[in-house]
Formats: sequence, C-alpha cells, structure tokens
Amino acid sequence: MQSTYAVHAPSVSAEKLARMAAALRRMRTLPEILDDIGDALDPQPPEEDEVEEIHGHLRDDLERLAAIAIAAESRDAEVLRLAERAASLQAVDLPDHFRDRVLHLRLVGTVANDLLERLTATRAIKQVA
Repeated sequence: MQSTYAVHAPSVSAEKLARMAAALRRMRTLPEILDDIGDALDPQPPEEDEVEEIHGHLRDDLERLAAIAIAAESRDAEVLRLAERAASLQAVDLPDHFRDRVLHLRLVGTVANDLLERLTATRAIKQVA
C-alpha cells in the first residue's frame, strides 16, 4: 500500500546551518548562567582583567533569558519588566573606570538573577540547582 502523505523538508543552505550551529555552540547553559551571575554578584569583586569577559557573558545570558521569556509567551508583568530592563542594559557599554564597571556588572547580574528566578517561578524554565 502506498502512502498518501507527502513529506516536505524545507531547504536550508549549508551557510545558514553553519550559522545556526555556531549560535548553538555559543549558547550558555543555565548552570553556566548561574555561574556568571555568581561571578558578578560575589562580594569579592572580580579582577580588573576579568570584568569585561564576565560582562560579555552576562550580556549573552540576558539575551538568552529574554528569548526564553519570548518563546514562553510570558504575560507575567514582572517577566516583561525584567526583559525590558535586560534589553536596556544590553545596550549600555561597560564604563571606563573599574569601580563603575563593577557596579554596572552587579546591576546586570542582579537583573539576570531576578529574570532567571521569575522565569523559574512562572515555570517558563525548570528550576536550576
């Protein structure tokens, strides 16, 4: 008996697949995001040469958490507020002076932490250990 169903596989260029694979490899796991938040909020500030790297990770983390909120179609007012705050922080460059850099890093870490907690509370993501 012959099947009456046709299978349609959309064509995707090798270049697009390579870009998608690279993006997935750059994506940090939720435990890694927790580590980044911990690095930012640790009472002992990071070394001066580590601030930029931690900040870069947190910017990516905020992007990932905001994407999760969008994918989950969250209507939670606090999630939406935090996602908006995350977007505004992503647009801010790291200040020049070390003290200001650490303060900014802690602000970004706090927003990432609050957004992660709220996404967990609203069950947009599973609880992370």
